[in-house]
Amino acid sequence: MDAEPSTANDDAWSAAIAAAVLRRGTMIHTASLLLLGIAVIVGAAARADVAFLIAAGAIVALGVVEFWLAARVALDADLFDTIAARRADLAGFDRAMRRLDLMPPGKSGRPIDARIRGALRLLKLQASALGLQLAVLVVFVLWI
Repeated sequence: MDAEPSTANDDAWSAAIAAAVLRRGTMIHTASLLLLGIAVIVGAAARADVAFLIAAGAIVALGVVEFWLAARVALDADLFDTIAARRADLAGFDRAMRRLDLMPPGKSGRPIDARIRGALRLLKLQASALGLQLAVLVVFVLWI
């Protein structure tokens, strides 16, 4: 790990890299939508019994969670792009977010690394929601 303190330029690079990584969330979201379509097709081909309704309900519920996470990840990617373009003016960002009631006061003043870790956590949760959707579909397909 770097022993040197980060500069505004380093923070801008970190924000730009985070935005690029977070944009991969669109791939996860696309896979989630495809999985939902596959579940519907498999369910239509199979008997539409209680097991299918439970599996479909779980896949849809997880899809809603994934959709919300995808929206948050996409927003964070856009915001990190803007932070990078403004050379990591986090104080100005925090003031604007608080003025719009989009950030609780306790979250302002955090270093860029903590913000990136939080955003990447959302991306991991989004991928987990997709993984759970896939697991439910696999269990259902093996069940029929």
